[in-house]
Amino acid sequence: MTYKIKICGLSSLAQIDMAVRSGADMAGFIFADPSPRKIEPSEAKELSFSDAAKDIDRVAVFVNPINDFLEEAIDSIDANFVQLHGDETVTRCLDIKALTGLPIIKSMGISNIMDIKNAQQYNSCVDYLLFDAKPDTNNGGQRGGLNKVFDWSILNDWDGPDYFLSGGLNINNVRKAVQMTKAKVIDVSSGVETEPGIKNNKMIKDFVETTRSAYGK
Repeated sequence: MTYKIKICGLSSLAQIDMAVRSGADMAGFIFADPSPRKIEPSEAKELSFSDAAKDIDRVAVFVNPINDFLEEAIDSIDANFVQLHGDETVTRCLDIKALTGLPIIKSMGISNIMDIKNAQQYNSCVDYLLFDAKPDTNNGGQRGGLNKVFDWSILNDWDGPDYFLSGGLNINNVRKAVQMTKAKVIDVSSGVETEPGIKNNKMIKDFVETTRSAYGK
């Protein structure tokens, strides 16, 4: 995978347009509670989110989904990636990959080296890992979009598939994140928002430009 930028938590046609016009490569759509960015498959279908985002990759984000909902949500945005942000086991990841036929991104919460060791069990069953800050007990159950950074040096000895980097990224720290890690994809949500769930056009543009510059693109 070449270096890419993902804008996650898009929940309206206006936000999709912001991401597309910024030059981002991937759009993330959250189909999970609790999140201020959650969308329903019926809404995505009715508003033709898939058409609005047709020129970039569309990632359907789930937390412990059941099969019927998984398929409905994927269809609603014509997703070409599935991101699993819950407690999905290796076996469940393999089942979802077989069911959907799509590349799987498995999110892992990171706070110490043991979390990296735990992530290694997924090396053979997913296409990419996404490293994010580990949720704490005070987040109300929300798995991502927490505006929380973890210690990127933990990733120095990672030996596994290409990975996405997420967690508290913004225009002020993304250059350092790119320099410190081997992340193939920089994934941002809260870092381009004025408040939870409200994306800002200028913040997205500036973030994409800064990240491209950091990658030398």
